[in-house]
Amino acid sequence: MAKLISNRYALSLFETGIELDKVEDFHNELNFINQVFQSEEKLFDILRHPKISKNEKKSLIEEIFKGKLSQETINFFYIIIDKRRERYIYEIVEEFNKKYNEYMNIVNVIAITAIPMEDKAQDRLKQALETKLNKNIKFLNKVDKSIIGGVLLKMDNKFVDATLASQLKDMETALKGVSL
Repeated sequence: MAKLISNRYALSLFETGIELDKVEDFHNELNFINQVFQSEEKLFDILRHPKISKNEKKSLIEEIFKGKLSQETINFFYIIIDKRRERYIYEIVEEFNKKYNEYMNIVNVIAITAIPMEDKAQDRLKQALETKLNKNIKFLNKVDKSIIGGVLLKMDNKFVDATLASQLKDMETALKGVSL
C-alpha cells in the first residue's frame, strides 16, 4: 500500500515538474526536505502526529520552508497534509528520485572496496560504466574491510561481485566438492 501511495504522489509531482519545466527544481527541493527531516527527526514526528491539526502542520511547513521551496512544492506538501499522507514523505521522495534518474538517464553506482579508491581509479571505473551502460553515472565509493580486495558494485538493484572474498568462497565451495 505504501509503495502504491508514494508512487502516485511522486508521479503526480514529477508530471507537474515536466509540464512546468521544473523537474530539476522539484528534485533539489525534495532532497532538501528529505535532509531537513532526517537531520531533525522531531520535526518529522510533529508532522506525522495525528493530534496536530492540518492547519498547524501547514503553518509549520510555511514557517520553515517559505523562501526555501517553490510555492508548487509547498502546495504539494499541503496536499500531502490534507490527505494525511505525511508518513509517506520519505517514500515519496525515493519514488520521485527513481523517476528523476530514469528521466535524466542516471544510474547510481556504489563501489564497495576494502580501501578507498584513488580518484583516477574512480574516474576510470565511472567512464567504463558510462560507456558500457550508456548512462550517466553517479558514483560513490564505500569502504568495507571484509571485502579483502576487489570491488563490489551496486547499481540500483543489480550487483557485480568481483571481490576477493567472494572468489575465495567460490574456491572453498569448489574444493569441498572435490573427492580424493
